Amino acid sequence: MNSTLGRCLALGLGAWLIRAAGPDWYGVAALGTNLLGAVVIQASLALSGPTLFFWVVGVGLFWDFATFSALGHHALVMGVVALLVRTQKGWWVGASWGEQIVGSILAGVGFFAWDRFLHCWEVRAWAWPFSLSVALVLAGTMNGLVSVLLGYWMKTQQVRVGARRTGRRG
Repeated sequence: MNSTLGRCLALGLGAWLIRAAGPDWYGVAALGTNLLGAVVIQASLALSGPTLFFWVVGVGLFWDFATFSALGHHALVMGVVALLVRTQKGWWVGASWGEQIVGSILAGVGFFAWDRFLHCWEVRAWAWPFSLSVALVLAGTMNGLVSVLLGYWMKTQQVRVGARRTGRRG
């Protein structure tokens, strides 16, 4: 898949496969959920507004269906984070690597917190102990770092695709 949408779909599916095939861990170790947050951040920066909307709805509902979550749970979390990142796209694109990491960490913490809040609401278990607060920061940090790495990878893929297209014309 050479298109940006295709890469975002593949990354979303890859994050789900890691969650589905990986060990049944929670909190910081829930790598699949953390990867989804990182993918949402990069999709928000790479896709156009309408394409992002359909990507969020499609991938979010797939995650809800495939993880037996309340319908709309992941789509809502993804939509909130996508809207947050998308509204800051101008800043994000001009930011330094350090600023992008901090922005990704903040968006990652938001993703993890909203996902945890909706999950607690879904199962009616309102546990928010200190350990979860630590997990929130650690998972957000993991999200932020993975997001920056995914962004770098997506940019290198765009350059490769552009170089191949240019090479064929010349």
